[in-house]
Amino acid sequence: MKNSLIEERRQVTYDWHLAQVIKWLKHDNGRELDSVLVYSSVDLRIAIERYFFELLLLLKHNNLTAEEQSRCSSKEGILDLVKETEPVYVKRAKFTNLIAAVTPDFPRVTIVDFRYLINRWHTLSGYCHKQLKPKESFDSENRGFQKKGFRVIKETVDYFMELERSRVFGLIDPKSMPLETKNVYDKYIKDEIDEEKAKGMLKIMEPVLSERLIRSL
Repeated sequence: MKNSLIEERRQVTYDWHLAQVIKWLKHDNGRELDSVLVYSSVDLRIAIERYFFELLLLLKHNNLTAEEQSRCSSKEGILDLVKETEPVYVKRAKFTNLIAAVTPDFPRVTIVDFRYLINRWHTLSGYCHKQLKPKESFDSENRGFQKKGFRVIKETVDYFMELERSRVFGLIDPKSMPLETKNVYDKYIKDEIDEEKAKGMLKIMEPVLSERLIRSL
């Protein structure tokens, strides 16, 4: 094993932890080693936590309250905050894609599956804390425990990689919207109109807004 993998200084960003998991898998080279299973599970759990934290910063416009910062200092707190934030995040992401659907050259954004990642976080915990029943873990028959663990890790890494490949990661800032678009956004967020109605209103407004933008250039 090259010393660089275990001796390099650790960082705290999502992409660093994800890259570390990929390095562990490359070092493992299909051998499904016990220690690699544990170390990569730990780093992947941290990657999920950090991904959520960075997503919360995006949603909160990089302005978390003191109470929110305190909650983010623990893994349970950040997961609870993510669950509370998910409904607003999904609606904002969907509205961003509604704008993209009626606006030429406006990129669609990916919508992260919070529940999938939270479930994976809990599943990965089982590969970090399985000391009490070795016959069900590292001494499992035909190494079934290890095989399943590596499958979970690879599937989760593939999910993150697909997120990065497929679409843009981000959300349109309501403050940047024209007044007409902001009015539709507010009604949609408050559930006063549904997705189909919001898209129809945006489609009607788009030619006027585009013409206004051209004249302002």
